[in-house]
Amino acid sequence: MRRSASNAVCTGRNLSSMKSRDKLETRIKDLRETIKYHDRKYYVEAAPEISDYEYDQLMKELIELEREHPDLVAIDSPTQRVGGEPLAEFVSVAHRVPMLSLDNTYSTEEVEEFDARVKRGLGQEGEIEYVVELKIDGVGISLIYGEDGRLVQGSTRGDGVTGDDITANLRTIRAIPLSIDPSLCPLEVRGEAYMSKAVFERINQAREAAGESPFANPRNTTAGSLKLLDPRLVAKRPLNAFIHSLGDYPEGAFTTHYETLHKLDQAGLPINPYRKLCRGITEVLASCNEWEEKHKGLDYEVDGMVVKLNSLGNQRQLGSTARSPRWAIAYKFSADEAMTKLLDIVVQVGRTGVLTPVAILEPVKLAGSTISRATLHNEDEIKRLGVKINDFVMIEKGGEVIPRVNKVVKEKRTGEELEFHFPEVCPVCGAEVYRPPGEARNFCLGANCPAQLIKRISYFVSRPAMDIEGLGIKLIEQLAGEGLLQDVADLYTLKDETERILTLEGWKEKSVSNLLTAIEKSKDQPLDRLINALGIPFVGTQTARTLAHRFDSLDAIAAASCEELIEIQDVGPKVAEGILAYFREPENQELISRLKGYDLGRVKREGVGFEEWRNKTFCLTGSLPTLSRHEAEEIIAGLGGKPVSSVSKRTDFVVAGENPGSKLAKAQELEVTIISGEEFEQRLKEVRSNRVD
Repeated sequence: MRRSASNAVCTGRNLSSMKSRDKLETRIKDLRETIKYHDRKYYVEAAPEISDYEYDQLMKELIELEREHPDLVAIDSPTQRVGGEPLAEFVSVAHRVPMLSLDNTYSTEEVEEFDARVKRGLGQEGEIEYVVELKIDGVGISLIYGEDGRLVQGSTRGDGVTGDDITANLRTIRAIPLSIDPSLCPLEVRGEAYMSKAVFERINQAREAAGESPFANPRNTTAGSLKLLDPRLVAKRPLNAFIHSLGDYPEGAFTTHYETLHKLDQAGLPINPYRKLCRGITEVLASCNEWEEKHKGLDYEVDGMVVKLNSLGNQRQLGSTARSPRWAIAYKFSADEAMTKLLDIVVQVGRTGVLTPVAILEPVKLAGSTISRATLHNEDEIKRLGVKINDFVMIEKGGEVIPRVNKVVKEKRTGEELEFHFPEVCPVCGAEVYRPPGEARNFCLGANCPAQLIKRISYFVSRPAMDIEGLGIKLIEQLAGEGLLQDVADLYTLKDETERILTLEGWKEKSVSNLLTAIEKSKDQPLDRLINALGIPFVGTQTARTLAHRFDSLDAIAAASCEELIEIQDVGPKVAEGILAYFREPENQELISRLKGYDLGRVKREGVGFEEWRNKTFCLTGSLPTLSRHEAEEIIAGLGGKPVSSVSKRTDFVVAGENPGSKLAKAQELEVTIISGEEFEQRLKEVRSNRVD
């Protein structure tokens, strides 16, 4: 009986404890949902329903409950937006679907031409449905939500193919939900992070009061904030966001863009409320004209309108070019202008060797910023404008980060104006300035040009080039600042500087050993990687592979004639001229001579031994069983194939791994041959086992 009584008492306590636990979990869940609701009302809808004090009390209660019961803390809790230690560096991530940029239009005629192209591409007549949205002047971002609806990754646009993983920083933006309706997931969406005008002004006032220089504009401040490695600092610069489109999404989940925006809004994502479904281009233009002046009353920067084809099926049918979709354009608003005096023209050498003339101006206020410099773009632009030093000029800033000189006010000339002559040698290193045929840009060909040093070394060690792991741009800047890296060949002498490196901040014996091992390993990279790493004008990864298949060494490429180069696939007159000019520069000849001394580029890629895939184009989608996308593309190229990033009628094969994106549907629509991830990897094993070395 005692035993039974004891059990009865224990059971009663358990029931009481369970009820208390259930009550606690319910309260925590209610608090999270309530805070999430008020975050949306405040940050997305700009219609707060409670005071800041009431909001703070809700958050305070949730923090206390989670502190007392850490086992109940969830990753998507509002308390988890900022946390963790600062990052050492951002990790690169590949976008599941390329993040393309939009073509810009500036007139009614250009918008009408876009409509005509769409109709021709679709083979349709009559009015077509478009969606018109505000073009937020912010920073492009991608958000990925997992099957459970929770935010698992956030990244920058980067180069459109790969970006930086900035998940921790994006979690600080309260407009971005940490979880959404899971019925639409897994889901990738794209949007713009931005800073409101009010927040921007408040931050600048605080900086000026502290004796610090004010930030230039909201967009630059947003971009700089998202690059901070400490999310706690990002949280101190309150950012916002709007989602405007899909990236990768479940097949059949959406049919039109307008419906998509509504569903994403209902799922809890921040969607700009100013969007309009238009029937025909006349309605589109009316909407664009409506916002030409109206947008200036908003609390965030808008530099135009975005026009998108409404039907997602028609979007897939039209497809994209290498850089922009054929089914969408940006209509840019008229630019703001101001007049000032041009005091001088200086030529800057960019990190890719491009020479850019910059106008030095008498400071003038324009679009909320003080402007003292403006781009003149290139030599041809100076001639077109007819601009001279001491001219009065009109400065334009139409949503661009860097203002530009729009025209010369010739009636204000006094005769004291001076002609400007574009330099024939690099103003930084004195190497030859080269202008390729048909190009508007001038290039410094000096491989050791200090202005290009960091960028050249950074690209040389990058994954598509010599793949020297662990040598990020900060370390390169440190070693270059100490005089240990004056050109890329100095990488292979760092082993003689071990003791000196160990005296530098942040270096230990293990980190130095790892770096030297990675550098030594790079000597085994194939010839095409070395060719690509050199940064020869117009020679990218694919052209480098082509050259490596054709020639045995850098010496053989250097000795080739223009006629020999032009005959090679992927090498036209412009590329051939760039190659010849590069190898003609004495500075580059000296660098190559040094690199040869370290026995680089001795390994060629695998010879093409699988005729079925030779010269065929491959597009990968989804996750492969064992290979990363980069590894798979490297193997395809080694077998003579050509990896591509998008599906078109010219695509030969689509390799579909696990969780494939919209590329699979496009391939099925175009009847492109589809290979499963397992079949692809199995075929590779067969090819390698049958290859005769």
